[in-house]
Amino acid sequence: MLPPRRPLPLLKNQTLSLGALCLSLVYLLSACAQMPPETTTNEETEPSAREQHRDEGAAAAGEDAARSFPIDTFYTLLVAEVAGIREQYDVALANYYHQAEVTKDAGVAARATRIARFLNARQAALRSAQLWAELEPDNADAQLALTAELTLSGEFLEAMKHAERALALGGKAPMQSLAATAIGHQQLDEQLRAEFARLAEVYPNNDEVVMAYAMVLRDAKQYRRALALVRHIQEQHPEQIDAPLLQSHLLVDLDRRNEAIQLLENLVKIYPEETRLRLQYARLLIREDLNLARQQFAELVKQRPEDGNLILSLALIHYETNQLGEAKPLLDRLLELKQHESAAHFYLGGLAQKRGDNDTAAVHFQQVQPGNDYVEAITKGTKLLAASGKHRENSLWFAKLRERHPGQVEHFFLMEVELLRRNGEPQMALQVANQAISKLNNSGRLMYSRALLNDQLGNAAAFEKDLRTLLERDPDNATVLNALGYKLIDDETRRQEALQLISRALELEPEDPAIIDSMGWVQYRLGNYRDAEKYLRKALEKLPDHEISAHLGEVLWVQGDREAALKVWNDGLAANPESKIIPAAMKRLQIKETLEQHVSDN
Repeated sequence: MLPPRRPLPLLKNQTLSLGALCLSLVYLLSACAQMPPETTTNEETEPSAREQHRDEGAAAAGEDAARSFPIDTFYTLLVAEVAGIREQYDVALANYYHQAEVTKDAGVAARATRIARFLNARQAALRSAQLWAELEPDNADAQLALTAELTLSGEFLEAMKHAERALALGGKAPMQSLAATAIGHQQLDEQLRAEFARLAEVYPNNDEVVMAYAMVLRDAKQYRRALALVRHIQEQHPEQIDAPLLQSHLLVDLDRRNEAIQLLENLVKIYPEETRLRLQYARLLIREDLNLARQQFAELVKQRPEDGNLILSLALIHYETNQLGEAKPLLDRLLELKQHESAAHFYLGGLAQKRGDNDTAAVHFQQVQPGNDYVEAITKGTKLLAASGKHRENSLWFAKLRERHPGQVEHFFLMEVELLRRNGEPQMALQVANQAISKLNNSGRLMYSRALLNDQLGNAAAFEKDLRTLLERDPDNATVLNALGYKLIDDETRRQEALQLISRALELEPEDPAIIDSMGWVQYRLGNYRDAEKYLRKALEKLPDHEISAHLGEVLWVQGDREAALKVWNDGLAANPESKIIPAAMKRLQIKETLEQHVSDN
């Protein structure tokens, strides 16, 4: 997208101006059109009135020191200027960049540099700045421009050289920016640190240089040395805002958070309109006093009502403190400003969910785009729709997700199947699983999921068929071996087959508590109570699960150790009060015992 309509940047003290270009071009064209035949009169040596007028016009345009260019160069540069006025910035840059290389003129190179930087054309800006600095090595602006471009390109040592040259010429080199960029790129090696230290010694009274070195020291975790430098800067330059800001960070680094807060509180009173100070103060308060932090962010939003970052921060504080009425208009404002729209939709969805308006919540969650909250928004939104029975809406959402993320098709099918299963729709889940497998017939995860659905629906043959297919593809899949073996335990005629499958799974995964539990259970059903107890105790040690507790309790009960069985069951219920498996086992065994006793008595 092109930048908004605005003029191209002007040069300071440039040797080439648009007015001079026009004047020179007009003169040259008229001279070519009216050029007299060769003569030997004194017109060759004495300036004409027209020439004198031309010279006066050039001087008025600031061109008395400008060099002469060929007509093609003048024309190309005029085209560049007109292109800039017409917002054809790429044409303007191309012409200036080319003529800078051709003419080796400092003014043209400077103009090309500024246009390239204006357009964020980094490669052209770097090359033009290098040419400008070569042509005008004693121009501080040229050195500063090259410093900036070298910094952006990650050539930090080279940038330091030109920064030092700019300082020597009286320029204010962006040393803090250079240090911050180098630290951000994690390229602040010992050689670069040494250069910052050397410059700080050469320019001990230059706050920009010394501040940059303090930043470097902080990065090296030399907090006390950095703090001493910062305080020195504050003494020399009490109006400098960067120094106390860095001081607050260093105090936090030194676990002197209260001092940092007190420092910023005092500074905010002195400089109430200084946003950076108040923002740092507000951020520190978030962990200490959320109510006071909210007040500071509210003031920041008043000062900068269009700043989406500040609005979002204040909205989140309201959200976290359950001030939902205050959070909503701020989040709505973000949508109006078209800033942080995904975050706004995510938290508006959360607000709607808290109000019990699940439909509105789902609408907001669906508008969250890929980013920090994306996965959570999908998870929350689809769960809400599934819980509300809005399965068609969920199906459409999952279809869009699969289309948007072709590499995650299997994942989203599995999510949809699982949500339907958990919300009491196994038949619908099976239909989706069948649809998914028709598209992704090599997906073992989908086939395994379908097998479990068929088991839930009582389709034993379909369950076994899918698991057998998976074992044909991967005979050493311990999970599938265990699942099939565990299912076959219920069939008295196939328990030896079950034992073989589970034994193979245990060989592959000897420490898996689920497989150990299966081995204990098959041993129990085969009548091997001692072996069963050994395996089940081991499984329960590894995984305190209510199903394992139910199995172990049953084994202990049938062996006559009722007290131990009751303890295992009670412990299992304490860990999982919602368990239905343990009460079912207890009830079944007690009924069985009562019946056996009744038969014995009669």
